Amino acid sequence: MISVGKGIRVVAMLATLALLLAACAPAGGQQAPKASPAPAGTPKAGQQPKQGGILKHAALQDENTFDLHNTARNLAAEQAGPAYSSLVQYDPSDGTRISPDLAERYQFSADGKKVTFTLRKNVKWHDGKAFTAEDVKFNFDRWLKPPQGVVIIRKEIVEGVERVEAPDASTVEVYLKGPRPSFIAGIALVYAAMLPPQHLKDKKLMGYTILGTGPFKLKEYKRGVSVEHVKNPDYFIPGRPYLDGIVHYIMPEGAARLAAFRTGQVRSMFVSSSNLTASQAEMLNKELADKVTVARISALSMNVLHLNLNAPPFNDLRVRQAINMSLDRKKVIDVMDKKAEIVGPLPKGRWALPEDELMKRPGYRGVTAADIDKAKALLAEAGYPKGFEAEAMIGGDTWRKQALFVQDQLKAIGINVTIKAVDTATMEKRYFARDFAISPYTTAQAVDEPDLFLALYVTGGGRNYSSFSDKQVDDWYREQSQTMNETRRKEILLNIQRRILDLAPPILFTGLIDVPYWKCIKGYYPEKQVGYHNNQKRQDVWLDEGC
Repeated sequence: MISVGKGIRVVAMLATLALLLAACAPAGGQQAPKASPAPAGTPKAGQQPKQGGILKHAALQDENTFDLHNTARNLAAEQAGPAYSSLVQYDPSDGTRISPDLAERYQFSADGKKVTFTLRKNVKWHDGKAFTAEDVKFNFDRWLKPPQGVVIIRKEIVEGVERVEAPDASTVEVYLKGPRPSFIAGIALVYAAMLPPQHLKDKKLMGYTILGTGPFKLKEYKRGVSVEHVKNPDYFIPGRPYLDGIVHYIMPEGAARLAAFRTGQVRSMFVSSSNLTASQAEMLNKELADKVTVARISALSMNVLHLNLNAPPFNDLRVRQAINMSLDRKKVIDVMDKKAEIVGPLPKGRWALPEDELMKRPGYRGVTAADIDKAKALLAEAGYPKGFEAEAMIGGDTWRKQALFVQDQLKAIGINVTIKAVDTATMEKRYFARDFAISPYTTAQAVDEPDLFLALYVTGGGRNYSSFSDKQVDDWYREQSQTMNETRRKEILLNIQRRILDLAPPILFTGLIDVPYWKCIKGYYPEKQVGYHNNQKRQDVWLDEGC
């Protein structure tokens, strides 16, 4: 077996190992990751973390479930996350690294098809039961073959896993169908938390029960009021957590949340694109600059315009090209109060198409009169010389700004869009039934991993509601997902992105999020995270004077 280096960078993906192993170059052309100088959450020189205190946090709403395998919602991860642990985790002080959690180390076989995890000793569930390798196997088996009636939302976590074995109480062996560079990135997600077999064997779903191995234990859940966690005295990391507890107050009204935050009744707010408007963030930066930090981070969300490719007119490439070149992405940034960035099929980062290349494409570099003329000509060639009518389905008011932008832009080429708002449950049903014409939508991921984002364009892929399908994209997708050499993988990914853009499923932007928190909260680094789903445990957070 081949050990891989200390402190795992996401950019190295599968070519990684836990913090305590000596760095060495792995086989197959992979690059050794850079070392992490200290375990996750280690205080900086001169800091003296303080024990005690309650972190008071404003949450948006109640969630439908606290079962982290049965949801993709970051609010559920935020409210239940402090109680759970995963095999490995995104480092709370640097989200580009992966660090140990329940697994103190792991190794890959020379062919990259077997991963062996060595678990920490003396880990206990909150009910006092010992945590063992059989519990890990149970969780993997639940992802691979969910019981009847159980839906695993982020099943991509175990994409490529063949089977899992537990040869002894502290060893887990994961056998892959082939090399999988995204595997470690997936199991580091909060949605890959280890859930308790002792509950799930009987109940199948966690529902509103929270029972983990994490730094905090659920004390009380009052629906519509609060989710309260207390310190876990048996947590497996000595001296953690620093806090005595965390209270998530359910505060759906935006004005009330903001008022509570400004006056210090709560010290942090839920992380989402809807937590603050741009003007509210600016106000906080001006009024409370000495007391409050407002971190702006990438939402790792792709805002797209789903077109139903199952029937005319959108199954015609010329129609899609006409639409794509008529949408001025520079204007949509203004529509979104500048809390957005122009992107291609992948968000800005190491895998993305170079910005200068993207900006040469019509619709990305702006829209000219010549572009409008060409778009009209394409519609005429496709049999729509006078344009056509189309209904844009949106879920509530969530995507109204995007829909109004599309409506305004497409008028110029004779496509008249009406907007139909439905509740989100109806929207999801119509997506699954492909019962819509066009629909703006946001697909958010928890990590900058191409396998997750590009599933939107793979035949049969999760949330591929447009029914986009292209054999070349499918073939390249499978190839890159098993390519361990990072340089070669990026070459394939660039070709995939160019091909997707040529086939013109409209991509609008990726969102930005303003995350406010009081400066007296220490050990909390939202601005150093990639995305916003992860690092919910707060084991390293402590409260300084003023909190």
